[in-house]
Amino acid sequence: MAVLDYSQQVPAADRALSILEVIAAAPDGLTTAELLDELGGSRSGLYALLNTLKVRDFVATADGRHRLGPALWNLLPESPHDLDVLIEAFRQETATRPFAETVALTWPDRGNTVVVAETPGDRPLRVAYRTGERRQPSSPDSRLIAAGSPGEDPDLRSIRQSGGVTTRDSEVVEVAVPICADGVAPTAAVVVGLPASRASHEAVEQLETSLRQLGARLSYRLGAVTYQPYGWAGTEPVGPSRELDDDELDEFLAGLWGAQLACIRTDGTPHVVPLWYEWDGDAMWLAASPGSSWRAYVTENPHVSVTLDEPWPPLRRAFLSGVAVEVGEDAVPGGIGGLRRRLAIRYLGQGSEDRAELSDVEGWAAVRIVPGRLYGRQGLGLAARASR
Repeated sequence: MAVLDYSQQVPAADRALSILEVIAAAPDGLTTAELLDELGGSRSGLYALLNTLKVRDFVATADGRHRLGPALWNLLPESPHDLDVLIEAFRQETATRPFAETVALTWPDRGNTVVVAETPGDRPLRVAYRTGERRQPSSPDSRLIAAGSPGEDPDLRSIRQSGGVTTRDSEVVEVAVPICADGVAPTAAVVVGLPASRASHEAVEQLETSLRQLGARLSYRLGAVTYQPYGWAGTEPVGPSRELDDDELDEFLAGLWGAQLACIRTDGTPHVVPLWYEWDGDAMWLAASPGSSWRAYVTENPHVSVTLDEPWPPLRRAFLSGVAVEVGEDAVPGGIGGLRRRLAIRYLGQGSEDRAELSDVEGWAAVRIVPGRLYGRQGLGLAARASR
């Protein structure tokens, strides 16, 4: 009878773990060639292990560089099933609205936080966050998470009132704000760091504003209907009411807001429906599902209005009115299937376009709205101004 030797290691398992360790130590990810240089061995064997790790989502590859994938973070204690959704939302948001400085997404883990994703800044001298790095309890993001627990610590009470943390030392300034899936309780955090040599008062203030908006958008992507960390109203001044200029309006329309389409039913009463949309700089594109009521209504009466709003400071919103026209397949960029895939990626992230319910075109139609009137405002005032 053969005797099993449980003291032996499995080479393939050891090499797979080595791949994860080497990738975790590289903030910008590694190419396959760089991995081969680090690990040695056969190229075919490395490809086989990488493919296995990618299929299981332990490694993610983009732009030819391998990084740790979302499945790794789903192993963390108390990790939600949709952490991969948050990571994808973070990557999509920071790609759409890039930061000049390095920004990281961190997740709570046993009294600390761990970096689960990062987007490097474009400066030659920049702060580095390593995916998989454990952050100390004194880090600004760890303090944000701690502030979500009951307690009378004056420092934590101050964090609850401000809704964010900024720390400084002789080399680095870090700013952190919470992500709140319910709009109130901290679920995760985003943190941005910059060298102290660039940390002027104006630069830090601008980063704080941009990071709060990122935290709010990520909270919105997780289901929040407002953004009031720790339950305090308004952590950022709303500012005076003013009209958005053309560039600001285009930037806002490119955001991941839901569109509220208003049209008229056959009995003359208003009909309002939330929809995904695509803005191409001149017109708004919508996808109408088979049998949708609003599609029938705009066919009979094509005059529509659309509103989009940001439910947290600085409270931007856009108003559009025009004529909705159903467009034939040949006139839709990429066809109706292309429009549906782009909408899926825009709102749900890469990979969602492959889901059958988000890519089917049978019975679907594309609707294009060219604005007759379009304007945007920021702040609390409601006065309308002339459209562009």
